[in-house]
Amino acid sequence: MRRHIRAAVTVVATVLFAPLLTASPAPASPARPAGDVHKPADCRPALQVLASLPGSGDSQVKGLGPNGLAVGGSHGWPVYWTGTRVHPVPLPAGFTGGEVAAVNAKGLMVGSLNGAGRTAAFSFRVGARRVTLLPQGAHAADVNDRGLIVGDGRAPDALVGLEWDGARIVRRLKPPPGYSLRSVTALNNAGQIAGSGEAVKGDESWSAGLTWPAGGAAAIPLQRFWPAGVPYDYWYPRDIDRAGRIVGTYDYVRLDTLTPTQWLPPYTTENQVGHLGERTSGTFEAISPTTNVSVGTARDSYMDGPFPPETAPPIQAQIWPGTGPLLALPRLSPEGPSQAFAVSDDQRVGGTAADATATSRAVIWTCALRQAYRP
Repeated sequence: MRRHIRAAVTVVATVLFAPLLTASPAPASPARPAGDVHKPADCRPALQVLASLPGSGDSQVKGLGPNGLAVGGSHGWPVYWTGTRVHPVPLPAGFTGGEVAAVNAKGLMVGSLNGAGRTAAFSFRVGARRVTLLPQGAHAADVNDRGLIVGDGRAPDALVGLEWDGARIVRRLKPPPGYSLRSVTALNNAGQIAGSGEAVKGDESWSAGLTWPAGGAAAIPLQRFWPAGVPYDYWYPRDIDRAGRIVGTYDYVRLDTLTPTQWLPPYTTENQVGHLGERTSGTFEAISPTTNVSVGTARDSYMDGPFPPETAPPIQAQIWPGTGPLLALPRLSPEGPSQAFAVSDDQRVGGTAADATATSRAVIWTCALRQAYRP
């Protein structure tokens, strides 16, 4: 079985890949002045289309690493890109797919594998012959530059948060008293971790974003100031930068409305950024390590409109410079949906966008703020 899978990987890795494609930004006034401190000196706006593995399905960039390295998934397979060329991550026997969720500044990748009704957390480096399976892990969500990895595993009756150093469990991430764990999503170089939890008391339940301070301290609910027992409000932190700024999404399920949200230390308040133009919903998925630039996806609520719902435009990748309004990133095709999942300090934004044939392609917006515009 193992010999057969390795052979399949070799075949996939040697196919010819699609060339680089670019799309011009939508005409608009620059979102930031030419002297913007966020703009790298060699910044050149482009929308790069990355190669995909053979087959059908979506391709998307989930993380951005050094020297043109990007990671994510293509047609259900965990992959990484060097420039625009795609490379499959070798799968161990018994696994049939997965995704790379994140990569650190030293090129260490982490993610999840699936197959035969099970999932497993893994790490991988370019050039390695096999992945490293992380003990007791179901999903690996993030890795910092020190090589610490966070994710989750399954106990018989609950989700368990885990932190690994290499292939060794160094910490179990317990939720606050009265809460159960919903997710572990990110950590920064200082060792701070973000996730979410849910509490139930009698007939009432409520949600809170969570953060675990470095050094083994107990988790802190980000919504500890919010009255317990609110049945329609859910918070989902997605990423944390080196300064401890956390970004994610507030979900008001009663109106089917998602709102991009930022929490700032000491986490006594939250900043709901609003929506893109006249859109009625949206998310934050990532924040850059140091420049306070956040990205996500703009969409619309079935409850808040527009009406009828089918008149809503396709979902669209969005970016926030840290102040002011949310800005749109150009589509790959005029009516093609797009999403953003990762952002770097040098203004690369990774995600997915549909081309003119409605095929979902992995993409990177370079010099993203110079392309961004108000819709």
